[in-house]
Amino acid sequence: MGEITILDALVISAIGFAIVFVVLIILMCIVLLMGLAADKGHVVTSKFPGFGKKKKEDEDAAAEETVAEQPLAAGTCGELTLIRTEERDAAMIMAIVADATDTPLNQLRFKRIERLDDAEVEK
Repeated sequence: MGEITILDALVISAIGFAIVFVVLIILMCIVLLMGLAADKGHVVTSKFPGFGKKKKEDEDAAAEETVAEQPLAAGTCGELTLIRTEERDAAMIMAIVADATDTPLNQLRFKRIERLDDAEVEK
């Protein structure tokens, strides 16, 4: 076997690049087809009502019904509305208020916790 010339190396490199791009295009087509199949999944479930999983809206409505039917836990003072606030941050705020006021957390009632942006605070 002899030495590989620059022309041979370029041809081999071009073939390697071509193979990589062809495989990437095939994978892209597979992902697109899977996305189309997922988008058209509601057509199958509407034609065959018992087929597949429930829609997310149905699951959310069922979860809300079960939550509404359950009695509140002992020490609960109602519901809390979070506006642009994550649950983790709200829990931290409630713990800080309880500590600062030396009041047990189950004796405090929070109705709403809203995150204010800097522009809203300056007004």
